[in-house]
Amino acid sequence: MKPTRLIKILSVLPAVLLTLSGWAQHSVFNWNLLGTNSNRLEGKLTGTIYYIPPLDSKQHFYYDGWQQGTVVLEDGDIFSGLQLNYLSKGDELVVYNPNLRQLFLTDKEKVKSFTVHFAQTEHKFVKLYLEGFWGGNRYFRVLYSGTKQLLAYHYVFEEKTRMYTDEHGNRRGVRLVPKTIYYIYSPDSGFKILKKKRSSFVRLFPEEKREVRRIFRRNNLRNFNETEMIEAFKLLDEAGFFNRL
Repeated sequence: MKPTRLIKILSVLPAVLLTLSGWAQHSVFNWNLLGTNSNRLEGKLTGTIYYIPPLDSKQHFYYDGWQQGTVVLEDGDIFSGLQLNYLSKGDELVVYNPNLRQLFLTDKEKVKSFTVHFAQTEHKFVKLYLEGFWGGNRYFRVLYSGTKQLLAYHYVFEEKTRMYTDEHGNRRGVRLVPKTIYYIYSPDSGFKILKKKRSSFVRLFPEEKREVRRIFRRNNLRNFNETEMIEAFKLLDEAGFFNRL
């Protein structure tokens, strides 16, 4: 058996651990499931023990707190009943173990997808390779899946601002701004950026602008927030437009 991956342990204040223990409680996740015999991959679901730096912000994460979720590995093995969160400032999947009070930064190479479960819905993230400026394996939230997929890539942007006092009492000159880039995707055609605008959809079909606009008017799609983007994407897909891209 090959040596296990080196685990980096960073220093952390005791207060941070107490905070984390309050974020995720009542988990039924058995950390022993991540043993060497738990899946067909070499070793186990590897990664790095991760501590939130004491001066970091919760805005680095996509969700406010730890959520119930499921992780699917590249070989098809499934881990359910996990407490997890998406670290959008860094594009990483973090799993929380309330028994050991540790965070586990998962090995992205072994993760195929993960799903966050809510009472009425769920958010599925898939790992795909993106070329260009954002190049590399990235996690994308699946908003719609049909002939083509509508995907969202979430990240955190540091924007310069006036000096202010943050939640830790420190003076700062930047603020954290969550951002989202939307893509049309298929394995054959790759990625294409789609802006959260009506005109961005219309420009996809220059020879059929009138028909596209008619569909949007008929279904009262005007604002093109994320909900209307999904609805517009679905309507165009059902009408066969994406077969022509």
